[in-house]
Amino acid sequence: MPQKVVIIGGGIVGVSTAYYLSHHESNPSVTLIEASSIASGASGKAGGLLALDWHGNDTASLARLSYQLHASLAEQFNGRERWGYRELTTLEISCTEGKAPSRHVAGVPDWLREGVISKVGNLGTTQSTAQVHPRRFCEAIVKESKNLEVIMGHASKVVLYDDKKVKGVEVEFDGIRETKIIEADVVVVAAGPWTSRLLPNIPVSTQRAHSITISTQTPVSPHALFTNIKLKNGSLATPEIYPRTDEIYACGDVEKHAPLPKFARDVKVDEGRCRQIMKDISVVSEILEYGEITAMQACYLPYSEIGPGPSVGWVPGMRNVAVAAGHSCWGICNAPGTGKLLTELICEGRISSANIQSLDPGRYTR
Repeated sequence: MPQKVVIIGGGIVGVSTAYYLSHHESNPSVTLIEASSIASGASGKAGGLLALDWHGNDTASLARLSYQLHASLAEQFNGRERWGYRELTTLEISCTEGKAPSRHVAGVPDWLREGVISKVGNLGTTQSTAQVHPRRFCEAIVKESKNLEVIMGHASKVVLYDDKKVKGVEVEFDGIRETKIIEADVVVVAAGPWTSRLLPNIPVSTQRAHSITISTQTPVSPHALFTNIKLKNGSLATPEIYPRTDEIYACGDVEKHAPLPKFARDVKVDEGRCRQIMKDISVVSEILEYGEITAMQACYLPYSEIGPGPSVGWVPGMRNVAVAAGHSCWGICNAPGTGKLLTELICEGRISSANIQSLDPGRYTR
């Protein structure tokens, strides 16, 4: 069993892994290395939707476990108050800008424009969809980790001995020219879109996503919305809208070719894209149209380049180096399960709580 585990990445996957490792009965020493701040990337700027049964065969078992863990963590640590955990009804709605539907449509939430929505479909109930505020979740779970050491620095290299066994992590610190090696028995790379810069044999591609948060005068019901809005110019807008307990979150389409910066804190925000999100969602809701934008933000989502799911497990060609990356838009949903399963793998030698055989990083060498 490892004496010291070092985790690279202070996003929700890294934080969840640190939490479960720190609570394991073998009591390993756990260090988390983060270059910017906790949840500074997608984990701080995602919508936070959780879904029990929306997943394909490769990630269905992981998602079921993680959905249950989200609920149990919220129960254990007052997550409803601390990070806005709550169950949701999730709908798909359709409309055409400037055109009223030909018939009455039932099931439209009362905060949407009357006589605009042409179709409503049920995607999830309060038994199968929920939400968290992901940044608040990460910050709370760090606090609930036992004896966790957090180091603010840039993990520039995973250092190996000649026999490919891990030695530790090379870390650069702002304002200091010299690097330092943080020694470890096991290293976990959970660096999201930056993973391939540390592990070139684990290809992770990126897409930039923009989002906004809005403050409204009138509270809205807990209905997450996936929209299909045909605009007057003939184009189709598909923003997603997630009401939270104290704000409303909305995101737009992703960009596939925006270059990834060195650090999460350097991600550029295209304010024009953010304003377009606001314009699009205003088509479906007057309450949103007259709301106040409180944040314009962007982040990069990590996608595994092989297979439909993330890479979770031991890295081929290295000894005692694990990876958890490539979760795409499901990182928030599946992070607690990922952290628990990695803890089992590292501390007990095998994964037992879910079936994630198809997510084995060894698939890259087959």
